Amino acid sequence: MANPKPEPVAAKEENDADAQHEQPDNQQTGQQNFGGPKRGGHNNRFGNRRPGPYPQRGGGHGGDNFGRRRGGGAGPHGGPGPHGGHGGHGGPNHNDQGPMGPRGPIDKINDKLSNMGGPTFDLPPLEQSEKKFSGRTRLYVGNIGNEVDESELKELFSPYGETSEYFINKEKNFAFVRVDYRINAEKAKRELDGILFKGKNLKIRFAPNGSTIKVKNLTNFVSNELLYYAFSVFGEVERSYVVVDERGKPTGEGVVEFARKGCALHAVRKCSEGCFFLTSSLRPCIVESYEPSDDTDGYPEKYLPKKNPEYSKHREVGPRFAGVSSFEHEYGMRWKQLHELYAQKEQAMKKEYEMEKEKLEAQMEFARYEHETEMLRDQLRAREMDRDRQKHEWEMKERMAEEQRQRNEEQMRRQQEEMQNRIIHQEEELRRRQQENNLFMQAHQLDNMLEQQEQAYDQPAGMYNNMNQDGDAPVVRNNHRFEGRGDMGPTGPRNGGGGGRGHWVSNDNRRDDFPPKRRRY
Repeated sequence: MANPKPEPVAAKEENDADAQHEQPDNQQTGQQNFGGPKRGGHNNRFGNRRPGPYPQRGGGHGGDNFGRRRGGGAGPHGGPGPHGGHGGHGGPNHNDQGPMGPRGPIDKINDKLSNMGGPTFDLPPLEQSEKKFSGRTRLYVGNIGNEVDESELKELFSPYGETSEYFINKEKNFAFVRVDYRINAEKAKRELDGILFKGKNLKIRFAPNGSTIKVKNLTNFVSNELLYYAFSVFGEVERSYVVVDERGKPTGEGVVEFARKGCALHAVRKCSEGCFFLTSSLRPCIVESYEPSDDTDGYPEKYLPKKNPEYSKHREVGPRFAGVSSFEHEYGMRWKQLHELYAQKEQAMKKEYEMEKEKLEAQMEFARYEHETEMLRDQLRAREMDRDRQKHEWEMKERMAEEQRQRNEEQMRRQQEEMQNRIIHQEEELRRRQQENNLFMQAHQLDNMLEQQEQAYDQPAGMYNNMNQDGDAPVVRNNHRFEGRGDMGPTGPRNGGGGGRGHWVSNDNRRDDFPPKRRRY
């Protein structure tokens, strides 16, 4: 007959106490987004940086334990809308979808991941020093009296370093104490376990760490640093490591210890709902809650329920080998066969799992190749379209340049023709003016010559008149006078001698002394 699990009541009390002790953290998590900047959680520099056209407002006093924005009247002035949902008083907001996508912690995680995007070569080594008041230094103190208070527990644990976060449940007679460092917690557990305190023997052991998760399905290229770097988006990580075998090779599993339980629960929920990848491989992380087993102390004799009647029944016979044909040997072989069957099925399941894993990896590589090929085709089509567009733009530019060149040539030709016409017109005008000037000069010269001649003819006429005054009277006919040219001989003009010629002119029609001249242009 199997040995029943000892002290089920104590284990239940421990779990209840752990849930009660972590409840304020969960409530605080709902207000500070998984821990907030006080202890763990999201740092303010990883806040929601995504701009949006609407402010994130919410009404009421709701909210859940995952840091969502409080519910209540949605929109900036109440009523349903993209900013709140129908949370009301005390209910979670389930309408986190807005015009710019989901809001709240999901946006913060996506923003952190976008900031972490890129290659993860040569990550800096992790700090090996132990953090103060971590989750691994929390002790469970059982079987205490009702009259024990916080000051007495503080005095009891004062020789073992600094302590904090005292939680006492007087109804179920247990408490939780957090010590500063792991080595001091181990020393306090080793020295205080089983001592008599207030008339009762204390039971001290490490409290279960609810902020620890196990990560499975890891590739061989995931290190402690990458595990810490990746899961820090969910909150402050105290410790992370990849589990290795006896030869130091990774087993495909890892452990991450958060500073707060809400961060671990959120990581489990997000990785279970979606696919979280750590490398370029398409193998997502399988995340589940994990409680590390205490393999140092085991189960000592003092923890056995010796008052239980099953104790004396099981301990009345000591260790032995059963006879070959005995009753004990027959049922012992049946138990061994059952274990062998379990081992065979487990081995077959592992082989089948390995075969399916190889098959999935082959399909994954083929799908990756097809996806990359299709992406290259899309890029090639995009480049061809871009090249055609550029070619069309260049042709349009060349056509426009050719049209502009033709317009410029036509304009230059017109300007040259106009200039030539203007030059020809100016030359003709200049030639006409020159001709007019020449004609005017010729006319002026002729006028001068005529005036000179007139002056030359007027001088002999005066002498003839004087001779008439001295001698004979001048010849006058009908108010006319005779004007002669050339030399006046002794015979006179009437005698026809002297080679001169003359003509009769009227005295009324004599030219003026100053004849009119042509106007010079």
